[in-house]
Amino acid sequence: MALWDGYDETLFEVVGNSEGQLSLWPRERQRPGGWDPVGFAGSRRECLDAIRTTWREGAGGRVAGPRLPRDGRPDRPAVALDAGASHASGPDRPVADLSITALIRSRALAPDAAAVIDGARVLTRAEVLDTSERWARVLVEAGCAREAPVAVVLPRGADALLAILAVLDAGGAYVPISADAAADQIEAIIKDCGAPIVITADRLLGQLSPVADVVLTPSTIASRAAAAEATPQPATGRDLAYIFYTSGTTGAPKGVEGTHRQLVNYALWCREAFAHRPDEVTFLSASLFFLGSLTTIFTPLVSGWPIVVVPDGASTDTLADVARQTSGGLLKLTPTHIRMLMARGVPAGGLARQLMVGSEPLTFSREIKQWMGADPQRVVVNHYGLTETHGCFCHWLTGTEEVGRNVPIGRPVDNLDAYIVDRDFVPVPVGEVGELLVGGPSIARGYRGQPDLTAERWVPHPWRADGARLLRTGDLARIDAEGVVTLLGRADRQVKIRGHRVEPAALEEALRTIVGVKEALVLPRLADGRARLDAYLLPEEGARVEPVAVRDALRRKFPPQWIPARMMVMAEFPVNANGKVDTRSLPEPPPVGEATDAAASGRWSRADRAVADAFCEVLKIDDIGLTDSFYDLGGDSQTAVEVAARLGQQLGRQVPPPSGEAATVRAYAQLVNSPAAAGAAAP
Repeated sequence: MALWDGYDETLFEVVGNSEGQLSLWPRERQRPGGWDPVGFAGSRRECLDAIRTTWREGAGGRVAGPRLPRDGRPDRPAVALDAGASHASGPDRPVADLSITALIRSRALAPDAAAVIDGARVLTRAEVLDTSERWARVLVEAGCAREAPVAVVLPRGADALLAILAVLDAGGAYVPISADAAADQIEAIIKDCGAPIVITADRLLGQLSPVADVVLTPSTIASRAAAAEATPQPATGRDLAYIFYTSGTTGAPKGVEGTHRQLVNYALWCREAFAHRPDEVTFLSASLFFLGSLTTIFTPLVSGWPIVVVPDGASTDTLADVARQTSGGLLKLTPTHIRMLMARGVPAGGLARQLMVGSEPLTFSREIKQWMGADPQRVVVNHYGLTETHGCFCHWLTGTEEVGRNVPIGRPVDNLDAYIVDRDFVPVPVGEVGELLVGGPSIARGYRGQPDLTAERWVPHPWRADGARLLRTGDLARIDAEGVVTLLGRADRQVKIRGHRVEPAALEEALRTIVGVKEALVLPRLADGRARLDAYLLPEEGARVEPVAVRDALRRKFPPQWIPARMMVMAEFPVNANGKVDTRSLPEPPPVGEATDAAASGRWSRADRAVADAFCEVLKIDDIGLTDSFYDLGGDSQTAVEVAARLGQQLGRQVPPPSGEAATVRAYAQLVNSPAAAGAAAP
């Protein structure tokens, strides 16, 4: 389903636009407008390798290589989409070409109003803007210039916010890094982004001094501010504003370059979408190195909403306590955070009037239904965006949704274009599934120092004539006739189990509809070179979920290849610093039926035990029940042959592999010992 999937043998060409941005395009198809060939063609991989090995920053992004004759084809003009194609656009509104800090300063808001509340420390709007301006002069004298990366290694708090604003006022781009990260991780990010300046806490000063040219602390910046006289060069909307590092799905850190235009477009949209009441505040609870923090830093400063900083490293209980102490207008959380908070009885305590939920798929739960039903003024919004974007879609819940159902990601925000395409880059009809592509000011510039990955993800825009790009999200989605988009999972999560293509997201959606199951996660795993599915389940409060019953329910909906081989019922999923499920910390679940069927399976014959031993050896499991199916536990046609070979060697004759109705331990043992099997194997 992924774009260009199966195009490995197609001839591609490297193309560039007027911005010096590179991508690739199939030579057999007419180029989108505003994109020209730069002189290299080959397979998809060869073009990406050429971009990686010959690209030089500051050289216009051109690729050297064998020259190809122009074929005289005119650039493709902007064309209209076919009727019924999967496409949606947000409201078209102008975006001023200015920096986010210039936008903040342009707002005529009360200078004496509280802007940042960090425990007992309260900063007015005037104090925040004046301090940021003075700190910016210090940074310019230290070497900060337009688009220069400056690492901010500070705990969440007022000083960190002042440092971020000062970097932007100085024309630089801030690079947030967790102050609690391992020393080698901090050093690797600083080196990768090339930051000449680091702003950090006093306790890290000695550790980071050898890493960058200049290492400053908030106290040293404040002490130099009075004497600093440098004049910052204002940034424009196209300039770099931040670099956020993400591991993505590959585990390799990538620095995503975001622009001021992204921040300006999103903050203006968010100000209208989440208007606060006079006495309401915005809670800053997201990690500063998590893209979700952008929403609750810049939108409040543009809108005049006070920011209440939740202490860095605060527990879920601390967040709940902070929320109870003041009237919250907006709180941004992950679905995992919501489950944890509401499990502690927070629905009666409030949290905030408006909850923006993002970063993970959202399922409408009984807790959310209860929380919304307690007060008709409460708002829950499902928000979608990637680190490569800053806000794309939002969907407002009504509170009447069906419990257990996947919540749509909704409609595009201002100036966002969305397309759902097949692997041939053709928009699928409304209602069909394809890969989600987005364009407009919400998408980032690209990956820091990784032009080949940028070229692979940011692709030419076929329906524009100005050299625009679309971002491949890597997510599968569909759009309905009303323009509402529903996410169905990652395109790269599709796996083949015993030769059949399986979509884990569809299994997760089905698991959530089973009585007693509140949340589900399905992960493809490789064991000895063979793929299997592992499922993790969270039960509803007071419910008892039995993996065997869950497996039986899935059997009524899906073929055997789709049934998870292993399942585990958990009290809660582990989460990482960004509030997402930490899949690396999940334990390996047991085979379905291992814990429930073995003890109550009746008397075992010698043949039963021989078959069970063979199943366990081949599937590498510790225990098994008489009624456990070989294929439910992860077996396939190849491992079935291995079982038959092992048993055949023991019996001194050929035996058929487990299959069909003879796949459980008892049924296969009876088949192996049957006169028909013995007679068929006789010479």
